[in-house]
Amino acid sequence: MFLSRLKQKLNPTRRKEIPLHLLSRLWDEKEMTGKLSLQNPIPAQWAHEDINQFYAQYIAPNITVIGPARSVINQILTLLDDNGDCSSRVDDSEEERVFAVITLREHSLTVARIAIDMIKKAHRDYEMIIGKILIICLGHCLGVLSKAFTIGGLLAKTLLILDPMIQDLPFKQDIVIAILTFGENHPRTDEAKILKAASFAARKNELERTKVFSEIGRQDFPDIKKIRAAIQLPEGK
Repeated sequence: MFLSRLKQKLNPTRRKEIPLHLLSRLWDEKEMTGKLSLQNPIPAQWAHEDINQFYAQYIAPNITVIGPARSVINQILTLLDDNGDCSSRVDDSEEERVFAVITLREHSLTVARIAIDMIKKAHRDYEMIIGKILIICLGHCLGVLSKAFTIGGLLAKTLLILDPMIQDLPFKQDIVIAILTFGENHPRTDEAKILKAASFAARKNELERTKVFSEIGRQDFPDIKKIRAAIQLPEGK
């Protein structure tokens, strides 16, 4: 198993730097929500309204078919709510700095929205995979929350953070492979292809928006006082 080998190779002192302690209350939530009936979902009460809106539009209507993935999704949303204001990219290249203003929470929600809209159009029985796709898309960048150095970089840290959450899911391996391989030229699984397409579309949209804002920021707006003086009528007119 990839994760098992990775954990064995990690430097013990550096492993402590990964903020897994931030997830402690999420494990408690998993145990609690697992005991509740899927017919009576917990109302969304996250601090950020974009998460509440996402939950209401994409999760609440599908709560029954999402099944055991629901607890994991709630944990990821809580993690994004608490810590998702950080940048969604960690690379320092000039191209990647364009995305510095895009938060992890914003990017993750955007990717998930695009992916769900995609599978609704392309899959007749999309309800069968919606829970899996939500976990993959919402959680695919969680590694940026850790400043620790790990073998495998960002993807490895993402999987290490997700691993305790997805341990009991029957499709755990699908999640791991999708996140691990979606950046390849030819992703091997349908889940990886969906994540790749949704991530690309999200980044394209974000790039266009950041360029627009950048252009607006560089514009020299005219002096309002001079405009008023120029259009002021002469006295007596």
